[in-house]
Amino acid sequence: MMNKEESYHAFEILYWCGIRLGELLALTAEDFDFEKKTLRINKSYQRIKGKDVITTPKTRKSNRVLTLPDFLSEEMQDYISRLPLLKS
Repeated sequence: MMNKEESYHAFEILYWCGIRLGELLALTAEDFDFEKKTLRINKSYQRIKGKDVITTPKTRKSNRVLTLPDFLSEEMQDYISRLPLLKS
């Protein structure tokens, strides 16, 4: 189960960016560009025949770059910088 901070950021992205749940679940740190304050959507999470799979979006229009609100870009940059597996 996700902790409260993860849930908070997940709902923030879903609400402010208007992305689908599968797109959210497929996001990686590399999808965020904090200099440009954008979020690249180019994959989706699906469960196919009982297996977790990352796939390309269903349509070409689903591949897109979204502009993040300033506050969300700052929140996500701070959050990602504190994730232990992503530190250099």
